[in-house]
Amino acid sequence: MKRLLCVLLIATISFSLPAKVALVLSGGGARGLAHIAIIEAVEEAGIPIDLVVGTSMGALIGGLYSAGYTTAQLRSLALRPDLLGFFTQSPLVANRNRGKAFAPTWEHTFSLGFTETGIGDAPALLGDQRIMELFGLLFAKIPNTIDFDDLSIPFRAISTDVVSSEPVIHDHGSLGRAIRSSIAIPMIFSPFPSDDGRLLLDGGLVDNLPIQVARDLGATIVIASDVNAEMVDDRAQLESLSAIAMQTVTIATRAKARSQYEAADLLFEIPLKEITVLDFARAAQILERSEQAAEQKRDELRHLADQIRQSEGAALPVPPQSDRYDRLPDPIIRRVEVVDLSTVAEKRPLEPSAFAQFIGRPLDEKSSRELNMLVRELRITKGLSTLSYEMGAHGTLVILMRGYGRPNGQINMGFTSDMGFSTTLVKASTWYRADAYLDAFVKEVFATPLTLTIAAQLGSTSLMEIGINYPFSFAQWGAIDIDLTLGYSVGAQSIRASSVRGDRTPPLDRIVKPTLAIALDIGERTWLRLDGYYKLVFLHENTYSPAFIPYGGFIASLLYNTLENRFSSQGIRLEMLAGIGFSSHLDWQARLSFKHKVAITVDDSLRYDLSLSLLRMPPQLLDSYVEIGLLEGVGGYGPLAIKRDSALLGLAWQHRMWEVLGYPTYATFAIRGGLWDGYDPYRSAGAAPPSLFADPQWNVGFTLSIGFDAPIGEVVASVGASVSGEVTAMIGIH
Repeated sequence: MKRLLCVLLIATISFSLPAKVALVLSGGGARGLAHIAIIEAVEEAGIPIDLVVGTSMGALIGGLYSAGYTTAQLRSLALRPDLLGFFTQSPLVANRNRGKAFAPTWEHTFSLGFTETGIGDAPALLGDQRIMELFGLLFAKIPNTIDFDDLSIPFRAISTDVVSSEPVIHDHGSLGRAIRSSIAIPMIFSPFPSDDGRLLLDGGLVDNLPIQVARDLGATIVIASDVNAEMVDDRAQLESLSAIAMQTVTIATRAKARSQYEAADLLFEIPLKEITVLDFARAAQILERSEQAAEQKRDELRHLADQIRQSEGAALPVPPQSDRYDRLPDPIIRRVEVVDLSTVAEKRPLEPSAFAQFIGRPLDEKSSRELNMLVRELRITKGLSTLSYEMGAHGTLVILMRGYGRPNGQINMGFTSDMGFSTTLVKASTWYRADAYLDAFVKEVFATPLTLTIAAQLGSTSLMEIGINYPFSFAQWGAIDIDLTLGYSVGAQSIRASSVRGDRTPPLDRIVKPTLAIALDIGERTWLRLDGYYKLVFLHENTYSPAFIPYGGFIASLLYNTLENRFSSQGIRLEMLAGIGFSSHLDWQARLSFKHKVAITVDDSLRYDLSLSLLRMPPQLLDSYVEIGLLEGVGGYGPLAIKRDSALLGLAWQHRMWEVLGYPTYATFAIRGGLWDGYDPYRSAGAAPPSLFADPQWNVGFTLSIGFDAPIGEVVASVGASVSGEVTAMIGIH
């Protein structure tokens, strides 16, 4: 009798205790956007959510919801047209040729490094720069010291320890870093370091649907959403890398997830088998499927809601979560701290003073946008994989930097291409050019400090160059490299073979060029270089006599650069070059270029520039002249509008517009004018006047361009016109 009374007493107490409802959200890449419609259905049924537990994309959606974002805000984020861009960035900075003045530059669109232990520049295919920027913005009001029980809704994220293979349950600290660890899909995103030194991967590897975790945390009712419930069964749909990646993830996570199904009080199995891990462009379809799945279980939701209300004695449904995050105050930045998350500490440290301009300011949306632009530029300058931020305790802005070790060897590829219409071409009105580049290096050849380099170019000019480099480091003020290279090129080297001529001769010119150079790097922004060279030039045609030109000389150059690319909001680029040589007579050249860009607002910047070029090199060759057209020249002038002497002065305004796939686009309006000599190498085979600026001419042009810095390079479309009637329109990738 006493035993029966005890059982009845326990049952009565248990029934009277309020239910603790947990929402468990699975991983699944882009499929995880479906969780938003499930949360909406739970809210509509009036069911209170007391705990959210998520893995991978479920951790991202659940973390945002727990932080106080509404389902309307989550849906708006999911339907952003540029959402895919946050998840499709290279893990490394696209390298550029930064160390030479007046040298053409291009971005490496492909890079593969290798060391003694393996292949690859980074432990992932995709980078997390834009993702971490997004987290910095979305969680700016939540300090990185918070207990996750103190969020708007208590929250847990699941990740995997790479070394021990044990699950890691994140319950405090940085919300952004916890979610970043949980979404680290193997090979897609790199493992992420934790505060205690562990390296973490996607939680789906150990628990993609953590229902039991929710039960262990005291949940009496569990509502679970599994977006990996179905597997692709049509072999024809498994012929792409993304499809196989998604299928592999599903196979790896399916068994443990299904084993926990019975522990859920209500389970949503959303049919999304044809959606791949990066199908963010299909967000609307994903949400529609989820809405249909929720509708099919509408009665079960209502029945569960009635049970909860009866157990708690509540008469009214719980209203949907309001915009609790928006009502939090913007934190004020009091100080800046830089934290290096690299496995091997970076050799190029970042000083907190780089962010001094933000001290005393609230970290609101405006400051976050400015901060995002700054970290992007500093990431390029420092050659980092990721540079992001989050708020710490007591107003501390925490800058998170992460880089990877330099490989012993590397293979890089890139290309440039442009096409358009111009009234300044010779016997033509349109042009098309394309050049592909490949370069590679291997360090410590034969167990010595020597580096072997190989470079190649294919296009208007074909080039093969091999070289060796011997470095000397001086900790106090920089490093010296001694380079010895031998190059052979064939193609359009002479005026007659120019690729923009309508009556060009076959591009069969050849040049053999050995070079010995001493290069000095001072810090991260300054390069000095002295080149000694000797060229053997063989021209295919003899309009310009002679057809064989041997000549040599010396070139000294200086480059100071804080202006990383065309779209940087601020910085300086100073280039100086002086050269002397001898062919049939004394040759010389002198060049100066100065560009200064100043940020006016977060979206606007002004640039002024000036350049002076004086060249007296062999007149038969294209590289004996300087261009005065296209984007860096006078509006209206097209490619290879070349002169011996020129002086240009320009002013440009740049405005940041919308984003395309996560990459901001820019509109630029420039006015540039100049003075140059009247000698036309295309139309005259005679000797040029020896005096400077002989038969001087001048013009002023206007250029309007739109472009963005994509993973394949700087994509720019522009139209320009001059006051004297020259017109050029072009589109190109550089």
